[in-house]
Amino acid sequence: MNLKPLHQLLRVSSHLLDQAASDVRDTDLAPVSELIEKIGRALFEIIEVQLQIYEVQPELRPKSLKASSAECDACEVLTQFMIEALELEDAGKTAAAVAVYEEFIGISLSFAHREFARAQVRRLAPPEVSAR
Repeated sequence: MNLKPLHQLLRVSSHLLDQAASDVRDTDLAPVSELIEKIGRALFEIIEVQLQIYEVQPELRPKSLKASSAECDACEVLTQFMIEALELEDAGKTAAAVAVYEEFIGISLSFAHREFARAQVRRLAPPEVSAR
């Protein structure tokens, strides 16, 4: 079974969705944060399929995803912070969720993971609040 064609389609799809999430800010559609979240959910679903492909054909996993043990540790820590932040967000405690992400930003050694957390802060907080 060759999953490479599907893998390539999913990679293109994820790049297009990423661009769409970026471009939606320049439209008159509203609410922008809700639209970006919907696109993000679609990206998450694509990533889930990609992870299944990598289980079956690990040679398709991009080199950029072959994380070091430090990167894996950063993923685990970010996951714990995200669980807490998402629960707060679901409870309507947006400021507390932002604080959780900012706490992570303050302790993480991983640039990529800090950038992800910063993106969550931008999504949740007005520009003047998300100065980090």
